[in-house]
Amino acid sequence: MSSWLFGLANSFSSPLLSLYIYVTSSIYYSIYFILYTSIFILIGYILVGYIINVYNKIITFYKIGIGLYILFYLLLLLLNNNAYKYTLLLGAIYGIAQGYYWFAWDVIFYKVQNKLSFFNKSSYLGVISSLLSPLVYGSILSVFHKFGYAILFSITSMILVFVILLVESTDVESKFDLKKSFTIFIENEPYKYTMTSLTITSGVNYVLSNLNPILIYQVAKSYEDFAILNYILTGISLISVYVIRQRLMNKIDKFKLVLASSITITVSSISIFFFPIFYLIIFYITSPLIYPIIDVYNWNIMNKNLLINFLVNRQIFLNLGRISFSFIEVLMSNSFFPEQIILIIPSLIVASLIFHRGKKKISYEKF
Repeated sequence: MSSWLFGLANSFSSPLLSLYIYVTSSIYYSIYFILYTSIFILIGYILVGYIINVYNKIITFYKIGIGLYILFYLLLLLLNNNAYKYTLLLGAIYGIAQGYYWFAWDVIFYKVQNKLSFFNKSSYLGVISSLLSPLVYGSILSVFHKFGYAILFSITSMILVFVILLVESTDVESKFDLKKSFTIFIENEPYKYTMTSLTITSGVNYVLSNLNPILIYQVAKSYEDFAILNYILTGISLISVYVIRQRLMNKIDKFKLVLASSITITVSSISIFFFPIFYLIIFYITSPLIYPIIDVYNWNIMNKNLLINFLVNRQIFLNLGRISFSFIEVLMSNSFFPEQIILIIPSLIVASLIFHRGKKKISYEKF
């Protein structure tokens, strides 16, 4: 419930952050915002890693993370149309908020027994969010236009207050060692395959999650059609989760599924230049079949006795992927917009090939 409520709160605002900066300035500032955010997620995560050696109350970091999220949205309200001028400050607060929140959530999530089932059930519970959020932000933006963003940021802040109340306190026993966090990548070969694959995939997904809404808005040309198109794409994604990721998962070679999905989305990306809606449909079908599947294997490989070191290592690599691909986007920020998407998508095939190559070493247990 806490995971869903957190997602619901952010669903009113987070998909629109890059779009908000874009409509009040340009794609240039949107790209810098996602770069700064990715850097500070990593900084926040490592900070918690060190602090936890002397203070191991995970719930505290969870609350601080939520508090920083609220501060971020309130600051957006204050800055209004001038927000793009403060992308470094906003990226720092938003990134550290995510670092603190996700560190705490990772520890809580580690205790979940069947992680794919959790992902699937979260997706179904997310149907409520999927039905509600486009209606909310579509209606508000249609009526209030740019002022509507302020209303959405306020709604998100209010809901996040309740998220703090839903998670029980939990402690963590393992200690953080930055050097050990790096060496486990070398010492654990199955983990090396899944983590390398996730690093690339997370980098691509991070950028696309920020740029796809801008592309959707360009296709829709109005906030009303933007909301309708989001409804359709989200529905397609949920069907993919139910039919393929849950119902057929035990009958499909998971490694081949990840590779086939990556190839499909790469080929479809060519249509961005002449029929972008086709790329968007394919993306929403295949995206749930890549990252979550690799991620489940990655979680199951982690050693409980070295949990904190695994979690920090995981976030170091995930955010290096996000930083790297965000930096690529910065270098391309003066190019034609669709090129910024199409040139990074083939990296998903590389990630899938790495995952597939480690097939014999990666265990199927507890999938």
